[in-house]
Amino acid sequence: AQGGGLAMVGGKFSFASGGWFGSSVEPLLPVSMELKQEHRKLAVAMAIVMDRSGSMAMTAPGTNQTKMALADEGAARAIELLGDNDLVVLIPVDSAAHPLSDAPLAVGPNRAKLVAAARSVASEGGGIFCYTGLVKAWDMLKKTPVGQRHVILFADAADAEEPGDYENLLAEMVKEKCTVSVIGLGSDQDPDADFLKDIAKRGNGRIFFNADAKELPALFEMETATIARSAFLDEPVTVKGTPGWAELAAAPIDWLPQVEGYNLTYLKPNASQAAVSGDEYAAPLVAFWRRGTGRVASVMFPLGGDY
Repeated sequence: AQGGGLAMVGGKFSFASGGWFGSSVEPLLPVSMELKQEHRKLAVAMAIVMDRSGSMAMTAPGTNQTKMALADEGAARAIELLGDNDLVVLIPVDSAAHPLSDAPLAVGPNRAKLVAAARSVASEGGGIFCYTGLVKAWDMLKKTPVGQRHVILFADAADAEEPGDYENLLAEMVKEKCTVSVIGLGSDQDPDADFLKDIAKRGNGRIFFNADAKELPALFEMETATIARSAFLDEPVTVKGTPGWAELAAAPIDWLPQVEGYNLTYLKPNASQAAVSGDEYAAPLVAFWRRGTGRVASVMFPLGGDY
């Protein structure tokens, strides 16, 4: 039988930026999506704002664990996914914010301590004051010297209180290139769901609702991978062809002189590249290899405008 083919094309919602890091598709691709340690300007500073209100002490349906314990596991897995150069701060919130450190900590030397702290957050009663948590998160992230800043707000969709002046706060955060995503425990029909949706929309982030607390760790992992492993560079870059194109086609090709952006990836061993970026990374822009009796190709730049 003849083999088939698979192609993945670039864009702001492809490769690691689209949450494909660690997926079942990743082993098929001729490129890898990890973030190399030397790329410090792509590091992320993340604040994880965690609802520790009274409702989190309840046992999650179908489990013998509390909602809080499952959220703690999610935060711990998020920290495990972060790179050594990334920064993180945990901020449990009820009617006040209770950050577990005075500033975001570098993950590398503090990973074990941060993971242990995440797994030890306990429900303390009361409700979650979302605005208070976001204010504290931004106060702690705004001075971090990294390429991107991000907040994960975890809250009960039926008990997310205190909107405050969140519109202006989020406008300031977005202006300074800080994004906010929300993981809402519950459904999008819960009383405070619209408020949480608006936070994510104004924060240029994503919104997840899930009534099944067992899936909380996976949601934290997915969101963290999308942010911390995301490396879509949105500056124009020149395209440089390589002799590798001859392995794929008999006729030469006239490459675009430049593309408007690309997904930063790394060529895997035994894969070939036909074009690379003309910037400091000399990263693969077109790569391919054989898988089974077929081929897989990756085009790391968008094939249309506006990414």
